[in-house]
Amino acid sequence: MSTGKQLRVAPPLPADIDDWQRAIKAERTLNDLVEDIHRALVSDDTKDGDKTRGERYLALLRATYDAHAVEGSLAADNTLAAMMIREKATEMDSVDVAKEKLAIINMALGVVLRRYKSSRKQRRNTVHGEEVPSENNGD
Repeated sequence: MSTGKQLRVAPPLPADIDDWQRAIKAERTLNDLVEDIHRALVSDDTKDGDKTRGERYLALLRATYDAHAVEGSLAADNTLAAMMIREKATEMDSVDVAKEKLAIINMALGVVLRRYKSSRKQRRNTVHGEEVPSENNGD
């Protein structure tokens, strides 16, 4: 049974990725750019001494207490991780991250880690896969 209406023909999809244009007005944020670099660093298998760069980077993020930190301080480890992100950003031609201050990169890294439920605080307060309130309530 025909109603006499013709269906509209949709415009073709661009065949080349360079012809695709984002419809949203917001550009990717610094947090998004840092996330890209974080993901690249985690899987970076470039040998750097006796460890890969990815292993060194993860070691800096692993500790949840100063006593377990690579440098004996979570703040120092955060700064070193931010330096690695900035170095990798330079390699990847991510100019917006490469020119950023370490403190800003460190804050963006915190956002990225929380996106994955992997921040130091979230992991410290996780027991058997569930996040529990911290012991001192001011954490």
